[in-house]
Amino acid sequence: MELTQLIENLQGILQKLKELLESNTEIDEVCFCKVVGDYSKELKLLLNNYFKADDALKNEIRPFLNYYRQLQHYLIYLIRYPTILKVPSHAEILQTLSFIENQDSLIAEKYISLSEAQKQLFSGDFIRQLDELLE
Repeated sequence: MELTQLIENLQGILQKLKELLESNTEIDEVCFCKVVGDYSKELKLLLNNYFKADDALKNEIRPFLNYYRQLQHYLIYLIRYPTILKVPSHAEILQTLSFIENQDSLIAEKYISLSEAQKQLFSGDFIRQLDELLE
């Protein structure tokens, strides 16, 4: 499957998550877990295909991948503490919702530079020195 199609699939799931989190009523735990499961499956597919992509495409996808992985941490937290889902407009729900709503600005302001720093760290002298130390 193409990386762009996987990102489109993730964006569709994000819309479902956003709708669930915007609810003024208790969020159904089973429904929420199913959507988060779908999100995790698509993210895993994206990761698997990412490593097969050429460097130019990897550079383009890397900020999105970092954003999606961070969002996954937020979602797993909500699953670990399901009582949060019972409280509409809980602070953790609002924080996760804000993270989803501000995706574009977060990627532009934070995740592009973070991804570039990671790329430099793991492709420069550091990785060579680490390999030497581990031998």
